Amino acid sequence: MPEADTSPAADPLSVMGTRGFRVLLVLATVVGVVVSAIAWGFLQLVFHLQGWVYDDLPGAFGFDSTPVWWALPVLAVTGVIVAFAIDRLPGQGGHIPADGLNPSPTEPVELPGVVVAGLASISLGIVLGPEAPLIAIGGGLGFLAIRRLRPDAPPEVQQVVAASATFAAVAFLFGSPILAALILIEAAGIGGARLPVILVPGLLASGVGSLVWIGLGSWTGLSKSAISIPVLHLPAFERPDIADFAKSAISGRSNAGR
Repeated sequence: MPEADTSPAADPLSVMGTRGFRVLLVLATVVGVVVSAIAWGFLQLVFHLQGWVYDDLPGAFGFDSTPVWWALPVLAVTGVIVAFAIDRLPGQGGHIPADGLNPSPTEPVELPGVVVAGLASISLGIVLGPEAPLIAIGGGLGFLAIRRLRPDAPPEVQQVVAASATFAAVAFLFGSPILAALILIEAAGIGGARLPVILVPGLLASGVGSLVWIGLGSWTGLSKSAISIPVLHLPAFERPDIADFAKSAISGRSNAGR
């Protein structure tokens, strides 16, 4: 893959006109599809685990309804699992919530700890939103993808791919690439000359993420509303097809070449 100079000193317009940047957009599209599908699986698993633990499991123990004290032993088990992720797995289960949504980038080796801690805490009743785990998962998967495909890629290119993957994961949660962009630009403090270079592949990946959000619900028949937060009430779009994904990729490359 040709290198794209995405360093802060580079002129963003000249960078976005290079062949390396266009190849980077293609990679952002592919990463957006994969990360969105993984985000869908994570959120579906969280949703079904909640129902199994708090609705099905009490009935398996012979209770007619969930006892009022049921959450106490469940939360005790949650604490043990999260403590294991923090103490025994790399990454300490993710960043500290008090640090906000601007943590250090998640390394691929830290993904198991983030997934275990996120699944246990959200599924078993701790009041925690999925935004931070999805941001961590998206960034870690982005780093993993670019390092597998191009081990010698410059750190700036790795960061752009990781940011694009994060855009896709958050867009899947909110069902909107625009909301994902606004949240992540604010959280990461992205601005100045770096903004267009990161924003174009990020919006492309998050746009593809939104198509995956729409398509997986229609293709699988599983609920989208139960695993997402559709803040913007956009016109209904029944289902995407291959042409829609191709249009997204072509549009992103065309805009980059202007």
